[in-house]
Amino acid sequence: MGVKPALVIVALQMNQTEKKSPSSKRSFNELLRVSGLSCGYGSKTVLEDVSFSLWTGFFCGLLGPNGSGKSTLINNLCRVYQPQGGELFLEGRSLETFSRRELATKIAVVPQDTHISFPFLVREVVAMGRNPHISGLFAKGYREDDPVVSRIMVETGIEHLQDRPINRISGGERQLVLLARALVQEPKLLLLDEPTSNLDISHSVAILRLVEKKVREEGLAVLAIFHDLNLASIFTDYLFLLQEGSIAFQGETVDVMQQDILEKVFATDLCVYTPPLIGRPQVSIPMVL
Repeated sequence: MGVKPALVIVALQMNQTEKKSPSSKRSFNELLRVSGLSCGYGSKTVLEDVSFSLWTGFFCGLLGPNGSGKSTLINNLCRVYQPQGGELFLEGRSLETFSRRELATKIAVVPQDTHISFPFLVREVVAMGRNPHISGLFAKGYREDDPVVSRIMVETGIEHLQDRPINRISGGERQLVLLARALVQEPKLLLLDEPTSNLDISHSVAILRLVEKKVREEGLAVLAIFHDLNLASIFTDYLFLLQEGSIAFQGETVDVMQQDILEKVFATDLCVYTPPLIGRPQVSIPMVL
């Protein structure tokens, strides 16, 4: 793993009432603004009065204990569910004014796991992501020979799988296929719900390096749920920590990856240190003697 250059940091007082923008000297533009968002299921509220922004060209991570509302937040940002309250603005425009097709050209989602039982070929699955860009002239709503599909399959390293049934490839390969399907949407914002869950380190790093490349070279905005704190520290620029239905801390990654902050949010003893060869904080569990 190459050493990433440190961001230029200005100390942040990280709390929800004082929402902070990245202090990096890289240029950035606000893409998504969330104001006073409350969301949940039925009469149950999971997240309440949540406010934050996402920016083009920044890889943001979403951390928190199980049940803190991470997936709920992702599902409300892409309108899988309707928020209970608050406002969401994409490029300065209310999210409610976007049609489903139009929104799919702006926001793409890679779910934690999608079970596809029908034996679609890998290329067919990836090509489905082009549906929002295609008019109704094609029977399937997408073209398998779309050049964007070919390019993204090469970038994700799955072109050799294109004629394989999706239900006959490994879990890591399937996750790459789902990422490719999202990328062919050519979105402005990519939402990742635990993209490396249940994957080996090789597939995890391959996915995160590709996403990071899209962020750096194409200005993609990313919000990704992580359970692995160390991968989040290495790859993200900015972190949001959810706790008990709200954002407990937010700020640039090196500021949030502090022992006192992480112990408070995750309610466990941790050891945070910065290995010289990585240059980013890493987390381990202290030995019990």
